Amino acid sequence: MKHKEQIIGVVVLVAVFSIMGAAWQFHFKEIFDGYKQDDKLRETLETSYDQLTETFQGYKPELLINEWQNYVQPWRNAREERAGYFNLGDWFEVEFTPDEDRMLKFWYTDESEKMLRDLYMKVYEKMGGYDRFPQNMRSILNVQTAEDWGGRDISPFEIELNLNYLSFGQSLTEFLLDSKMTSVSAISVWPRRVPAMYANLLELQTVGVQCTITAKDLVNMLDKLRQEPRYFSVEAIKISYAYIAYNVEPQLNVGLLLTQARYLTPKDETEMPVTGRPAAGRDTTVSRVSATAEPGIFSKAWTWFKRNVLVMN
Repeated sequence: MKHKEQIIGVVVLVAVFSIMGAAWQFHFKEIFDGYKQDDKLRETLETSYDQLTETFQGYKPELLINEWQNYVQPWRNAREERAGYFNLGDWFEVEFTPDEDRMLKFWYTDESEKMLRDLYMKVYEKMGGYDRFPQNMRSILNVQTAEDWGGRDISPFEIELNLNYLSFGQSLTEFLLDSKMTSVSAISVWPRRVPAMYANLLELQTVGVQCTITAKDLVNMLDKLRQEPRYFSVEAIKISYAYIAYNVEPQLNVGLLLTQARYLTPKDETEMPVTGRPAAGRDTTVSRVSATAEPGIFSKAWTWFKRNVLVMN
């Protein structure tokens, strides 16, 4: 009986120590590890504080801040002045005035068809026919039809957005026709992009064009783009001519990438248009910042310093 009680006591004691060990391993150890990390952070902050105190001893913080702002503000002003050069003009603008006594979807169908008719009428007037220009501009611009939306209700925002795309197509067509292109065989509208190489300050809209044009008109077009009051860039160009021996003015086969740019305001800096469509001034947007990756204070400070100081220096 005595041995039995001893065995029970030992088992109970072992169980108690096992529970205590498990509690330490799975609960208290993690807490104490956190204490150690906090203590290391405290030591790091104290060291940084002592270094800053020693470095800036004898200086008044408000004077340093004023001097810093005096250096930063001219750079910021210069950036804002240059920002006016980067805009999309009126290429995406359209007068949105639907009839109040009609269903919005039916009004949009008539309005979009009218805009496409006007587009191709300009093509006919300049080129003398429709066969020298792409016949699928609605598809190229990814402009929706009423049938594409099925039976669901359409918001005025969606309607205006698609009309913006059509307005872009009209402006692009006018530009190509005014450049005296004799034919346009293909048009490709790229999704908008925000390259990191420009510190995420510019949103680029690129269009690829395959066309024929005389050498004189090509030079005039490039020269006109150079003198535009807003940003245009021919990022790539390919020229070929297979009939160089013919005694006529050559019709060059030209492929080019034409890019415009829009300066991103602070409100736009964390947003980016949905890819796959030419984006209008008001577009459906998706965040470029991960929802699970909240930037820290040092990251925010570095981003601000890079945009406001380094970029303009």
